Amino acid sequence: MYPVKKEKIIHEKVLETLRNNPKGFTMTELVRNTKFSRKAIEKHLQVLILENEIYMKQFGVTKVYYPNHRIHHFDFEKISYNNKTIWFDILENEYGKYLLIQKKKKEGNGWIHEHSITIPLEQAIKFSNALDKVLNSVRIKALIKK
Repeated sequence: MYPVKKEKIIHEKVLETLRNNPKGFTMTELVRNTKFSRKAIEKHLQVLILENEIYMKQFGVTKVYYPNHRIHHFDFEKISYNNKTIWFDILENEYGKYLLIQKKKKEGNGWIHEHSITIPLEQAIKFSNALDKVLNSVRIKALIKK
């Protein structure tokens, strides 16, 4: 089996297992239910968390992973620089659709959340226009200094 196909199977099986168990699973339970190694599952859990497909809660030393039924993920873009990434996610929850902008920093094998902002999707055009205006002002000032 091709490595890419195997990765996709593991990814889908971990997600399916969690979606079928809304009360959550620990790593040990995921290994038992999927028959994949801890290392393989751990990698996919990190990706699924970043994709907002699942979330994790820690109780002492125990981590429990849950399906994220409350948030639907539509699309994303990202900008990477140095060891940081800015994620632009279009999401929907019971309050409607929104744009989530998150800045995360890579540390070791994981990601550290640094900052975020949430904008209702119906306000995204106003946000974009305001950002363009600010950036154009900066560009003009930079040209004047030259």
